[in-house]
Amino acid sequence: MERKLPSINVTDTLFNTTLTITTILENPYVMLRPNHQEMEGNERYEGFCVDMLKELADILKFKYCINLVGDGVYGVSGTNGTWTGMVGELISRVRATVSCSKQDFF
Repeated sequence: MERKLPSINVTDTLFNTTLTITTILENPYVMLRPNHQEMEGNERYEGFCVDMLKELADILKFKYCINLVGDGVYGVSGTNGTWTGMVGELISRVRATVSCSKQDFF
């Protein structure tokens, strides 16, 4: 049985919005630039995921703010149903609305 996906216009949905990106440092996906201490914001980072975000933001006309995951992990499910790491930040949407890493969560 073929599943039908809802129709959305990504260009209209993302236009002029700011996404909060959660990620983890991992070569070659997300790395700190050699002189990152002298930089601010997204300019501190480089790598495949960062390049991809820049291109998508240019094409779809959105802004983004890269944040390293607070606890430095992808995510582990706790006994009470909560999650740590990037998964936890995505579920709670307190620190992130999007994840960018080599890890495929779902």
